[in-house]
Amino acid sequence: MPTNPFDFSPKDVVAFVLVLMRAAGIFLTAPVFSSRNIPVTVKASWILLVAFLVFPVVDFRTLALPSDGLPLGIAVVRELLIGFSIGLGATLIFTGIQLAGQIIDIQMGLGMVNIIDPMTSTQVSAMGQYYFMVATLVFLAVNGHHVLLRGVVDSFTLVPLGQAHFSTALGTEMMNLFSQVFFIAFRVGAPVIGALFITNMALGVVARTVPQMNVFIVGMPLNLAVGFLITAVSMSFFTFILEGLFKGMYRDLALLLQAMR
Repeated sequence: MPTNPFDFSPKDVVAFVLVLMRAAGIFLTAPVFSSRNIPVTVKASWILLVAFLVFPVVDFRTLALPSDGLPLGIAVVRELLIGFSIGLGATLIFTGIQLAGQIIDIQMGLGMVNIIDPMTSTQVSAMGQYYFMVATLVFLAVNGHHVLLRGVVDSFTLVPLGQAHFSTALGTEMMNLFSQVFFIAFRVGAPVIGALFITNMALGVVARTVPQMNVFIVGMPLNLAVGFLITAVSMSFFTFILEGLFKGMYRDLALLLQAMR
């Protein structure tokens, strides 16, 4: 007689809840998936579907899982924090890209121009939002969302259920990821930032050599023109950098997970 496929043991239920919590943590903070444009019911259905698909490949039979009470609550919070850490690690790339746009806006004279980002419902700079939208398209084009899904599955191999340890190694790795935000910002915005820096230096020299010229009147449209021109010309460089960042995202997430072991 075949066994009943719906005959779950208490350990199976606990393991599924832990898998569900880790998947929820990832997709509530990961780029694109955490967008506020996606209805909550769609997010919940997506998280539940991913948990159902991942659960059969998770090896938890030999693990000692908590059954009830406070240990179970701690295990649920731990898995949720693991998911948050993975999603945050991927989101920091987009944070660096938006920071590059904000630096460019300040140099172009658009520092006071803010628009509402529909994905986060927060005020962002104009160029920051433009860079963010382009980065989202490149993220989907290079299958960055597939990398996140792969990270969900592989996370249960690198960090088995209930076996995560939040030590100083994790804090060090998180600090490394946060420090990469500024590196990403200057790497992405290097062409435009460099061109605007040279333009402002040239305006400073002109102001000293030709005092009759009103640099403030000339500088504003000149910075805008140079900024938009270099942004358009360097778009191929921008997408090339983004491809490298998104393809290396799995390596960064793997290092983060190894720090939790």
